[in-house]
Amino acid sequence: MNIKITIFRVVMFCLYFTVGLQAQIVLKADYTDNANAKKVMPYHLNVYNRITPINGVNPAGENKNAKFCIVRPLGGIAKKGIADLTKDSYKWDAKSKKFYTDFTLLKKQIDGVFDKGLEIHQIVLDNPSWAFQRNSNGMLVGDSLKVATYGNAEPPRDYKAWANYLKEVMHFLITTYGSEKIVDIQFNIGREIGTPSHWSGTREQFFEFYKISTNAIRTVLPKAKVGTHFLWGSSKNAWGTDFVKWAYANKVHYDFVGVSYYPFYQRSERTNFDKVYAKDFAVIKDLPEWNTNAKLEMHEYSLIKSLSKAGNSFKKASDAHQNSFMVGLMKMFYQNNMQNIFQWGDGSSYLPASNLLLAMQGNTYFKSKKEGKQQQENNYIDAIFTRDAAKNKYNVLAYNYSANPNANNLETIKIKALVNVKKGTKVKYRIAKYNKTENSVVWSNWLETYTQEEVTGKSSIVLSDKLPVFSFFKYELVIPTK
Repeated sequence: MNIKITIFRVVMFCLYFTVGLQAQIVLKADYTDNANAKKVMPYHLNVYNRITPINGVNPAGENKNAKFCIVRPLGGIAKKGIADLTKDSYKWDAKSKKFYTDFTLLKKQIDGVFDKGLEIHQIVLDNPSWAFQRNSNGMLVGDSLKVATYGNAEPPRDYKAWANYLKEVMHFLITTYGSEKIVDIQFNIGREIGTPSHWSGTREQFFEFYKISTNAIRTVLPKAKVGTHFLWGSSKNAWGTDFVKWAYANKVHYDFVGVSYYPFYQRSERTNFDKVYAKDFAVIKDLPEWNTNAKLEMHEYSLIKSLSKAGNSFKKASDAHQNSFMVGLMKMFYQNNMQNIFQWGDGSSYLPASNLLLAMQGNTYFKSKKEGKQQQENNYIDAIFTRDAAKNKYNVLAYNYSANPNANNLETIKIKALVNVKKGTKVKYRIAKYNKTENSVVWSNWLETYTQEEVTGKSSIVLSDKLPVFSFFKYELVIPTK
């Protein structure tokens, strides 16, 4: 009887061990090969969207380097479904029957950022003022103001008048703030183009609108940074691919292309980053016609749980989803040279993850590999590997996200980092682990391990851990110089 029990236990142990190996995921990077060093890492979470911030802006949380994107600053705004002419910077005077500009509110918005010592990353030249629905004689189209979801989505009736107006905008900005300050701000022509509530015209009309707008801006400020903003590549009216090809064929300048990304947190096709990049971003940025001097930015983002019927508001996913997803999103950014997420709100829901990413700013990002298979099909596990050469420090930030919002499992993770030191070299390390309940990160004390033999003159740091779903951890590894 004892023999049978012993045999049974041995069989079960072997079965458990085999299953464990099959389920184990190995995340590894070779720090000894310079070909794996991709780039010095910026921090991509400094930009915040603000819609017509007439009453000024508040810094985003504790972020002292916050930059702002001013949305809808020119007017063309609707309030409770009615055109609000008071916000317009281009107006029609019924008495003199002439158009005129008034930049009082535009200045107030810009001053509200600058007066706090903050920076403007982008000014969006989106909704044209309501006056642009009038013809040269001041007559309205159909004798009415066409109100879309966000205000005026109509193309200007007179593109020449629009171009002259943009020149006045640029002259005003340069005269008021100086060309050196304005040249550091990028100008986005249009917003989420392809959405009828933002642009009711055709694709061809917008491309012409973009060309005229760009020429007007750069006539006044030749080095001005200009670009535009489309929907994600797999959306119904994804014009980004066509824009890049059109700009290349017609020699039209752009410094950036913005893309929106609103993934539903429980949809695998929206949360698998390899597929998302291929379908939504590579189809724009990785085209042969892409301007290699331009950048691809994410101008609107949120991980959403549900969307309103009108499509203009949403409920965010929980903090644990937000944090684990953000690590994976940044992995996609660094791997594919994307830049800047323009955030709504203050980013507090994923602050634990963003703080760890901020601490890695200036590190060198290294390509990595993933081996093995996760226990759950819809789980996505990967890691960001970096090196801080000045401190001889290595960082590994791993995440576990699932398209199943009710998932509740652990994944066994092995980290393997090949380094240029002999076997048996002492390594100091500490671990930051995400606490879902508190939405915070808890650091361990400093621990020690020793490198394992690989090849002559090289060895590997090998560590194993458990990573719960909707969570992440960060390893900081230091090889003492003495």
